[in-house]
Amino acid sequence: MRYFRCSSDAVYEQARQTLDLAWGHPNQQTKTTTCIDPASVSTRDSVGNIMLAVQSEFCQYEASAALLPELIATGTVEEITAAEYFDRISLAGYPTT
Repeated sequence: MRYFRCSSDAVYEQARQTLDLAWGHPNQQTKTTTCIDPASVSTRDSVGNIMLAVQSEFCQYEASAALLPELIATGTVEEITAAEYFDRISLAGYPTT
């Protein structure tokens, strides 16, 4: 698993839509509507940052691998540790088990 914190809903949504376009979502055949949850329903920490946990393989797909360094370079997306992810969502009141 890889864990990320995003401080901008706009950047997150732009990334989500870029990946959806690259992967052809929504996909009627597989019933997949989007690659990751929209910002409006995403897990957040206690100060409102979007907290995202994805399978490591998700970051290895060509579209993700190309986009991730750009997102991190903006300063609005940061890769964090599993411990930091779970600490932050726990403080925000999300269950961690």
